[in-house]
Amino acid sequence: MKTTYIRKRKRPSGSGLWSAYPLTTDEFGTWFYTPAHSHFRAGNGEICEVAQLGPGGPGEHCVQLAPHDGWWFAYFRQSGLLHVDISTQPTVVGSEWTFEDLELDPFRRSDGTIGTQDWDELAAAHTTGLITDAEREAAEQAAGTLEHAFAAGTEPFGRVGWDHLAAAIELDLPPLTNFGDHPLD
Repeated sequence: MKTTYIRKRKRPSGSGLWSAYPLTTDEFGTWFYTPAHSHFRAGNGEICEVAQLGPGGPGEHCVQLAPHDGWWFAYFRQSGLLHVDISTQPTVVGSEWTFEDLELDPFRRSDGTIGTQDWDELAAAHTTGLITDAEREAAEQAAGTLEHAFAAGTEPFGRVGWDHLAAAIELDLPPLTNFGDHPLD
């Protein structure tokens, strides 16, 4: 099965890169699957597993969603954790999807707890000019909208993402561990 790269950029520099199997594109956006034990490469060249269960721990199965028009990139993890990187709108060039992290991270844990992390990081990035006023406002609005969608079970955060994850795991695809000659940044 064909694979694609996903790059999460940090400001002012740095990025993380991993591979995923494209699953489908629907009314919500483009869906990807990264099997457990797949590799993530940081901008400094360090390698760890995608969707780790804890610092330094093993990675778990994960389905990701790049929305058609949202300021975010979502991760549905086998453990039941749903987390989102608030970001610039994901774009694709060739075989690489890219987005720029805008710091906020809304989540819904498997126990139903909903929240958003890293408000302090957003404030610091805005204060130093790494995030514009318009981006800060878009990030704050996206986080609020997502928290409400998580609580209401609004699709794709109701069943759709979890159904994609269950179906992807059934494909029994191998972990993605080779970056080939894909550049760090």
